[in-house]
Amino acid sequence: MAAYFCDIAPSLRVALWAHGRSRSTAFELAIAGEPSIKVFHEQFVMAYYEGEDRIGHEDYSRGPPVPGYTYQEVKDRLEKTSCPEKSAIFMKDNAGSLGGRKNYKYLPIGYIHTFLIRDPKASVMSSYKCALSECSRVGYGVGDAVKCVIEVHRFEENYKLYKYVTNELNLPAIIVESDDLIRNPRKTLQKYCLATGLSFSENFLNWKPGNIHHFPERMKNPHFVEMYFKTAIESSCFQPLAQSHINIDELPKEVKQYIDHIMPLYMEMADNKL
Repeated sequence: MAAYFCDIAPSLRVALWAHGRSRSTAFELAIAGEPSIKVFHEQFVMAYYEGEDRIGHEDYSRGPPVPGYTYQEVKDRLEKTSCPEKSAIFMKDNAGSLGGRKNYKYLPIGYIHTFLIRDPKASVMSSYKCALSECSRVGYGVGDAVKCVIEVHRFEENYKLYKYVTNELNLPAIIVESDDLIRNPRKTLQKYCLATGLSFSENFLNWKPGNIHHFPERMKNPHFVEMYFKTAIESSCFQPLAQSHINIDELPKEVKQYIDHIMPLYMEMADNKL
């Protein structure tokens, strides 16, 4: 296994856990705009879909397993990577890609855990729009798009991890509502920095488009970028996304039921946001 550590490690490590279409990539790119912070992009997503012990749906894997992305290797990398020249290490990931409670043993030690949430009516609609586009491209139908939404969105997994961190690990959990980030990025990020110990930087508010050098190589695939990250990667600041043209009343029954199921979980977390 590669050596990741040096003599001195930044004492501050911050994890941002998110669900699908929560604007988490824009959040991550804002943090990555500050050169004094080391950023990891979706290491557990890679383990879930691409690693040697991957457990994600086979339709989502894009080839042979990628070396270096077993769950244990990801945990080791996040814990042992040390950058003496950096002020902090920041990781962003999808909570669902941990693989459920049985894999909470891979939760990296030493991190402050933070959570990003977005109203399910907006985030699920955005997920469904992406799923319809991708399923149409490969010749799948609406039923496949519905399955894709629930597989990728994973709000309930974000909630379960939040409860595990607070109730069982007895650690504080910092929650950010992404609409607050869009409406007032400076104030929201200043609160986030105060809560986590990160030093606020003006670079968080304006960043260079296309800054994905820290992405795993597989995630730099042009189609993957176009499908999931294009808007965020082309951005240079926080801006409201265009409103979806999909009317929530026109969503498939299963998608509306999913929204109804996770809405109370969202409300509980929103009540405890920054």
